[in-house]
Amino acid sequence: MIQDNPAVKLEDGTIAPRHTVEILCPSGGRDVDEAELAAQLCNDCGTSLAAPKQNVAINVTSKPIGTKVWGQ
Repeated sequence: MIQDNPAVKLEDGTIAPRHTVEILCPSGGRDVDEAELAAQLCNDCGTSLAAPKQNVAINVTSKPIGTKVWGQ
């Protein structure tokens, strides 16, 4: 299962970056679906999904602090 979370501006002004979380079976490394995650059991190998393997990708871009126009 892949969860794609968009960037969010928090109340204190900080920005939580866009990030993607891929949830995998800890034993076989196979992508699990929502039903398997809810049941906490891998359908292929029977391994518990109480602590699944997760791959996280964080998308970071620069945000300009300010701009200055030359000559002004």
